[in-house]
Amino acid sequence: MRTISTREELCAIVPPDDLFARYAVPARLHGGWVLGGAVAFERRSHSGRRNLATWGPRRDLGRLLDRLIADGVLCASLDHVSVQQADAEVLRARVPTADGSAWDWMATATAPAPTPAEARVVPLDDTADAAELQDLVDRENPLSEGYPGTGRSERWVGVRDDGGRVVACAAVHRLSSGAAHLSGIIVASSHRGQGLGRATTAVLTRDLLRSEPVVTLGMYADNVVARSLYHSMGFVTDKAWWSCSVLAPDGSGAGRESACS
Repeated sequence: MRTISTREELCAIVPPDDLFARYAVPARLHGGWVLGGAVAFERRSHSGRRNLATWGPRRDLGRLLDRLIADGVLCASLDHVSVQQADAEVLRARVPTADGSAWDWMATATAPAPTPAEARVVPLDDTADAAELQDLVDRENPLSEGYPGTGRSERWVGVRDDGGRVVACAAVHRLSSGAAHLSGIIVASSHRGQGLGRATTAVLTRDLLRSEPVVTLGMYADNVVARSLYHSMGFVTDKAWWSCSVLAPDGSGAGRESACS
């Protein structure tokens, strides 16, 4: 096993079409490790929590995990460990884990086609509209990661109904790599089927791609409707992750937060 410290080193090891390595990994790594074709790096969430992401050929991945465990890197002090969904058992066979969550990381470099509903999309404000956005989140999807009113989002767009109430929204965040990341995409249940999710996503994606190489997003793997929508707009699933916390020998583990961001 050897260590690496930069995204450039990581990208020299993984296949050239690995979008996650190129666009979701920060330029400088808190820690990085390589064994054969398997790689791992430590990433920090927006709240400072420590997460470990690792992937590669299964045989090499198992050997790398063994070394990371022996060296004390892969342990209960991490908040999350992410492996590809197909390799969840490789991790589970080596350390006790809490129940995990499956999620997809997607990216696109292709501007989506315009849709009729885009005429209804208007700018929203992270501060002025925070209460209304949070109300939509609380009613429709408490797991949403837009975090209105916190300053995390650099841009919001949405749709208002005839009474002026926000019934759809989407936000832009920045990953630790600097890449644009769509989040907080919500449509009120009373207004679904009108193309509003597609419209808000398309507006932001097209605008961002005028000046950026890719747009990324994350979604929970059980949302088959969302996956179909994003794939139809040109997003590709680059990593299908399974994230969990590692338990200590006494069964305790670190606190958990959503791993999609």
